Amino acid sequence: MYSILQTKNVLYVEDDKTVHENIKGILSEFFNKVISCENGEEAWLKFKSQKVDLAIVDIELPGFNGLELIKKIRSENTDIPIVVVSAYTKTDYLLESVELKLDKYIVKPLTSRKLYELLMKLESELGENTQINLPLNATIDTVKSTISFDDQKHALTHRELKMMEMLAEKGAVTYEDLYQLWSEIPTDNAIRSFVKQLRKKLPDGLIKVRSKIGYVLEGN
Repeated sequence: MYSILQTKNVLYVEDDKTVHENIKGILSEFFNKVISCENGEEAWLKFKSQKVDLAIVDIELPGFNGLELIKKIRSENTDIPIVVVSAYTKTDYLLESVELKLDKYIVKPLTSRKLYELLMKLESELGENTQINLPLNATIDTVKSTISFDDQKHALTHRELKMMEMLAEKGAVTYEDLYQLWSEIPTDNAIRSFVKQLRKKLPDGLIKVRSKIGYVLEGN
């Protein structure tokens, strides 16, 4: 159970330290990585620099509030699932949330029961998702085998798609990992040539070479 969530990175934003630590602890049991922040500015910087698959955002944040943060996220990515947690039940907040294409709106307090119900729904919904969100505003469609960023879209070969899926899941791939993509063990030159061609379809800096590791995804 929760096998889908275990492959995902969640951005969690909450300024109440006690609530923050309690919910972060629960989330860490279900997600691959919990990227936690206590204010909107820090959350925005982490969203831009790390791989985020979904976000759970409190509305009442210091600096710019949760809705302002979500507007920034939506300006970069219109598809990432976003859950809002708020004590507000005012109509204007609810209407603005609808306009921002939010997936869920949870009224505080965020109890363990509400959180587990949310996680079950996310597990089901994300299991049907065919998109992989990457750093630098890049998105992969695993069904169409394409990658999109800014105003560009490129078709990926089967081998290129598999490498990007491995990077999205693990954050890094070694040469040994890449051997799986060939029927026979390729030469180092063949792998370097393959990655060079793949990079032409990606945002600059999305894939980096890391000594003694292999290739890593921006932010890892």
